[in-house]
Amino acid sequence: PFGLWFAYAAAIMEYKRWFEAETQAIGFVLVYCAYAIHIVYTVQLLRLCAPSEEAPAIAESPGASWWPGEWRLPSAFQHAICLLAPPKELAPGVTDIAGELRAEQSGGPQVAGNQSTESTASEKRADVHRALGKQGESPAWFGVKVGLISLLIAWIWLTFGFTIEVINQGTTHPALLSAPGMPNSARDPRYRPAKIGKHEPTEVGTGGVAAGPAKGVHMGALHRRLSDAAAPDAASAVMRRDIANKLRGLMPHLQQMSRFGPIEAATSSLPPAPAASEVQWPAMFEPQLLACGTESQAALALSRHGRGALVSTPAMGVESFVLQGVAGHGPIVAASWDTQGLLLVTATGALLECAGAVPPAGRWACKPSSGMKLPIASSGKPFAGSVAVSRAAGELRVAVMFPGEESVTIFSRTSSDWLPSGEVRAPSSAAAAAAFSASGSELLLAAADGSVVELQMANGRRAELAAANAGHAGHGWAGACRLPSGELVRLAAATEASSVAKLILG
Repeated sequence: PFGLWFAYAAAIMEYKRWFEAETQAIGFVLVYCAYAIHIVYTVQLLRLCAPSEEAPAIAESPGASWWPGEWRLPSAFQHAICLLAPPKELAPGVTDIAGELRAEQSGGPQVAGNQSTESTASEKRADVHRALGKQGESPAWFGVKVGLISLLIAWIWLTFGFTIEVINQGTTHPALLSAPGMPNSARDPRYRPAKIGKHEPTEVGTGGVAAGPAKGVHMGALHRRLSDAAAPDAASAVMRRDIANKLRGLMPHLQQMSRFGPIEAATSSLPPAPAASEVQWPAMFEPQLLACGTESQAALALSRHGRGALVSTPAMGVESFVLQGVAGHGPIVAASWDTQGLLLVTATGALLECAGAVPPAGRWACKPSSGMKLPIASSGKPFAGSVAVSRAAGELRVAVMFPGEESVTIFSRTSSDWLPSGEVRAPSSAAAAAAFSASGSELLLAAADGSVVELQMANGRRAELAAANAGHAGHGWAGACRLPSGELVRLAAATEASSVAKLILG
């Protein structure tokens, strides 16, 4: 019974409002105490209920605990056993009238005094052991033994599983009950209900105002004005969110004004936008994707259908090449260049690997990666959104911005399947292109106006890397990446027949 109180205290600490590492450690200790108490209690029950190998001393006195030595009964319960049976032998001067009557009716010899036939004793012994097991034990003991051993195995298994959970808690290792590839702190997406939609600001896992767990609770007792405020429409919710974001940016300036007075207008202007670099692209080449190297100051510009150019910075030398084995998998939507080679994602969800460095012959062999395709193509139509791919630190991750959505969905690759591992809200304007950094811990989001925002994958913080650049008419911003030196490279793809793609450094 003490195990229940340890579990009760551990549950209180587990569901407390604010997280504390010390409280969590105390909760772990209490859980182990509860498991240990249940294991010891089950072992003790197994010991007490086990049949005894030795019977107590034979005593013919009234009220004494006795049973035949052939019977294997638990000695721990001998004080609670009430055995109603005839004596083993008749005392002098005592007559067994019932035995004489049975013998007379069966035509056998009469039993009187201390005289008893050997056949009658053997029949009684056989009758007793028919009710016992093969080893002279009670048939009920078999059921009790199986139940107690099963219970003991279950408690040991729970202790082992809880130990694994404690070891992996706070890491990206999947839990025993989570889907493969899911972190142990994330809810399994296979059992999570569908999202409300992009038009309603929804916190992950709550269902939002219109479909959350508190919908319909005490709504009839609300005042009319309060009930109107309790379920705002999507437009007002989005407006409040925008106002909150603007006020959050003003808070540091307001604090400075409260301490040092009004802020004087700055006399210096922002630095001018970097100029486009002159690049001599190969004939009939239309770059739409950009990927920076991790070791050399060079970038790869790729077309959607398998042509590419290696651009060396800052000299802007160009070497053209062709990707073999790509055309049959659809247009390319994402590329990542690292020490292992080139990694591609196509509009059909296929993942392609081009091993090694750029070959001098100008033909780079690519082959599909084993496993399922990325679930981005719907109804057989090619994907029209933005995708970023990375395999930094041995983990294959993909960031997907679906058309019309203002959030970035992160997919992680398990042994063969893709599973969603998180979702980050992106700036409303950052929907043109995306790319992971070399470490895979940052996501670069290029907006349609040329600005670039860096999104920290660990905490969701944003930092503006480049301001908007409106001096490139006839172009659309197609991508951005960062060189090993830290310099930013942006690709302005041509959107008109008379325009030529440009690379902007900085």
